[in-house]
Amino acid sequence: MKKIQKTMATNFSQYNMPIREVTLNWMQASVELAINTYKIKNITVKAARGSGKSTILGGAIRTAVKEMPRSTGVIVGETFVQIKSRTLPSTKEGMEMFGLYEGLDYVVGRCGKELGFEMPFQAPDSWQNVIHFRNGTIAVMVSLDNPNSGRGLNAYWVIGDEAALLTYERLYNNVITTNRAKKAIFKNKPMLHSQIFVTSVPMTKKGDWIHHREKLALEEVRNRIPLHLRKHLLRLMPI
Repeated sequence: MKKIQKTMATNFSQYNMPIREVTLNWMQASVELAINTYKIKNITVKAARGSGKSTILGGAIRTAVKEMPRSTGVIVGETFVQIKSRTLPSTKEGMEMFGLYEGLDYVVGRCGKELGFEMPFQAPDSWQNVIHFRNGTIAVMVSLDNPNSGRGLNAYWVIGDEAALLTYERLYNNVITTNRAKKAIFKNKPMLHSQIFVTSVPMTKKGDWIHHREKLALEEVRNRIPLHLRKHLLRLMPI
């Protein structure tokens, strides 16, 4: 039987909705622990389809939205087709698990100001590829097949789905270099300047950069997690 960890999810909307209990498997729970307890910034998850990677993304977005209102984040994919047909639907499902509902807590492809949403610190010129959350946080969907897609952004956090499909040179130039925004009020927040990628196991050389990130992430785990917990958590950490 698969072990589980339970956590609590709150709804961020203006409505007084109840706190819900969310059941996580060990992979998902270990990522929540890495982000929220040990403030590990670089997390890479390699897992099979159906293992719950979208829940990880939903939880990460929940944390970023809650802890850094009015911030800008990036959801990156190789193409907009991939993002909107594969990444976005499963990510919406993951966010809903943690109490974030489309049309209530966020809108996609448009500004929510008319609904009473707060505005981000840096509002985009176009909202077409933007998720706008009620507290002013935005997540910009960036496609790597468009070299100008991420240019000019000042992001506080980055997440990516099916990372093995991403071209690392484009990822670095278009996205990672934008993960630089700073606000004194966010300096101790767990998701500040985080990079969280989930993926199936890379099957081509294009995904070799994932293996390099594993080594960097494991080093961060060793540096941040107390020695008496390290053996147990390294066995659980999906990195």
